[in-house]
Amino acid sequence: MNRSSLPVSTKLLRFYYAATILFVLLDYVLNINVRVAFLEDWPTWRAFYYGFCFACLGLMLWRPAWSTWIGTFESLLTLSLLILNMGVRVTLVTDQMIETGRGGVTTSEIMNFVIVSAAVYVSFMRGATTLSGKANQL
Repeated sequence: MNRSSLPVSTKLLRFYYAATILFVLLDYVLNINVRVAFLEDWPTWRAFYYGFCFACLGLMLWRPAWSTWIGTFESLLTLSLLILNMGVRVTLVTDQMIETGRGGVTTSEIMNFVIVSAAVYVSFMRGATTLSGKANQL
């Protein structure tokens, strides 16, 4: 399949994963974590997740037909991690949080959660819908 015959959704997914380099530069050079704010406190996992995004791009370039599967899986993983992280941070109160009044979820973290989770949810649902349509054609 040549590049010009790829569906728009595949091109957008490739662009999204290729933009990971910009997110890495923003994160590590300018200290602005946009893409994986839910992993802010875990730098090793954050680096691993960036690597995972690059691996997704590599798989899409190698096997364009897998793009929908890859994007759907990555969206589900991201959404699950976002919900888990936010849920743990909201429900668990530590002694340090009580003593200092710090460590709770901030307004900017809530806004990031809302924006990113909405985008990831839409991406997951579009992928799941596309995949279920393909399954019905079999």
